[in-house]
Amino acid sequence: MRKFLLWSAVLPLLFLSACGKGSKSQVVSLNDLEFNFEGPLYEGPNTGQYAWKVNLKELLKDQYSEGMKIKSAKILAGEVNEIECESDTEITEDIEDQICYGFEQIKSLVLSFASNNKEIPMQEIALLNPIAADKKTQVLNVSGEADLTAFLNESDVYIVLDADISEDIDDNLELKTNITLELSFD
Repeated sequence: MRKFLLWSAVLPLLFLSACGKGSKSQVVSLNDLEFNFEGPLYEGPNTGQYAWKVNLKELLKDQYSEGMKIKSAKILAGEVNEIECESDTEITEDIEDQICYGFEQIKSLVLSFASNNKEIPMQEIALLNPIAADKKTQVLNVSGEADLTAFLNESDVYIVLDADISEDIDDNLELKTNITLELSFD
């Protein structure tokens, strides 16, 4: 009976300490981030950039509290999608000569985070090499070691997409990216 009482007192304490003192986490998605690569584009690496205004209240919704800071942030998934070209029947005279480009012209993709804070170095978070040219969605290999905490505590983050182009392109190239992050906070 004494052992039972001892365990009934100790088990709840072990459970509470294993849960961590009030630490919470939430998975958030950044969807349909558009990257416009302005042509002409030349064979080799070309960079597109998306300026993201970090708004923790919008990201965390009802779990947000004033003055909170992110304790840890990591990438869980990333994908890049081709933007659908308009069909020939929908093309107007103004864009008649426009050619749509997709993954057939891309050899590899690298996704990175950067900020205006010079103390936070740009960080590569996901990549794919080689590209599966026959697919309209490219699932990136994410870095399990990428720590994005410092970026999520900044107000402005630049999401950078480098596309390694296989040949010169005279026109623009447009891609969309979806990123899934896991954020931990108090």
